Amino acid sequence: MKKGLIMEGGAMRGMFTCGVIDVFMENGITFDGAVGISAGAVFGCNYKSKQIGRPLRYNKTYCRDKRYCSFSSLLKTGDLYNADFCYRELLENLDPFDAGTFEKDPMAFYVGATDVKTGKCVFHKCTDGKQTDTQWLRASASMPLVSRIVKIGTYELLDGGIADSIPLKFMEEEGYDRNVVILTQPLGYRKSRSKALPFLRIAMKEYPLMIDAMEKRHVMYNHEVGDIERKEAKGQVFVIRPSAPLKIGKIEKDPKQLQRVYDLGREEALKNLEKMKDFLSRPELETDKEDEVMAQRVRRHFHFYGTVQGVGFRFQAMMAAESLGLTGWVRNEHDGSVTMEVQGTEEEIASAVELIANSRFIRIEKTETKLVPLEEHESCFTADYW
Repeated sequence: MKKGLIMEGGAMRGMFTCGVIDVFMENGITFDGAVGISAGAVFGCNYKSKQIGRPLRYNKTYCRDKRYCSFSSLLKTGDLYNADFCYRELLENLDPFDAGTFEKDPMAFYVGATDVKTGKCVFHKCTDGKQTDTQWLRASASMPLVSRIVKIGTYELLDGGIADSIPLKFMEEEGYDRNVVILTQPLGYRKSRSKALPFLRIAMKEYPLMIDAMEKRHVMYNHEVGDIERKEAKGQVFVIRPSAPLKIGKIEKDPKQLQRVYDLGREEALKNLEKMKDFLSRPELETDKEDEVMAQRVRRHFHFYGTVQGVGFRFQAMMAAESLGLTGWVRNEHDGSVTMEVQGTEEEIASAVELIANSRFIRIEKTETKLVPLEEHESCFTADYW
């Protein structure tokens, strides 16, 4: 059994996460590994360095300081959150990050950021809390439009939440089978398409795959939340989330609001502490026949009609299948329609179709579908480009 912690981002909604993890540290709760995205990474790394209260403290102290976050910084440096101040001066001098404790602590800590060239989330295992790790943390929290692209090795990176907002699947693939998820939105929340997309398309015009990821972010986010809610209902993951919307600005200048959201995180953590301890200590997690059915692979044949040729349908299908780990094929037909066969769970297949349909040029007017036999030896998803 490997215990994992997953921390969603959400800018200053991350103060909620800070309250939760401080309660965990105060009560001696440990995990074998943790992953953070965006604010979940830059605040969550203090779990491994064992610095209770540090993110709350420096945010309350410097939230009104122009050196920390300001539009003058954006104009002068290209970063709304001044990179030199936040990731050097603050870490080294003003409220030092304990890199020594971070390095010695046995918990593995991962941070995810989105590669603008591929539109996919890449993960880095932080080991010493020093320069390279710091750059990955910065990249994960670098929001498009108000941050420069962060270059690390061959990667060009921005906000990890664009491609993978809640990386439970990543932790499961790393072998963590007893996972606690900290969310910063209440139960039932679903993300809608970003209103900033027209500006993002202009700003990221040199990175078409990044634009595609941003256009589909709400679909991927809602798929992840749905998967978490289903597993939570079956007792397979433990979730701590706010009971109502946190109503805090992404750029919060009021220390009282920061404290309020932090306190809400503490309240939820304390309320759920004993239940979570029981979840983490149980020798085995129960499975359910319904879950086994939901997890069964099927193969569906689709026939799509409408504006489906000459609009990138096959490319979108390949991207969707790859992101969800599906196999199959897609091809254009001579009558202007598109056929596709895709293999995976029903939920994954539905998500793939939704991802395709959400493309701004594709207009599906009619869909015919049926179950067909599985192709057991199929290993990839292909497109016929006749």
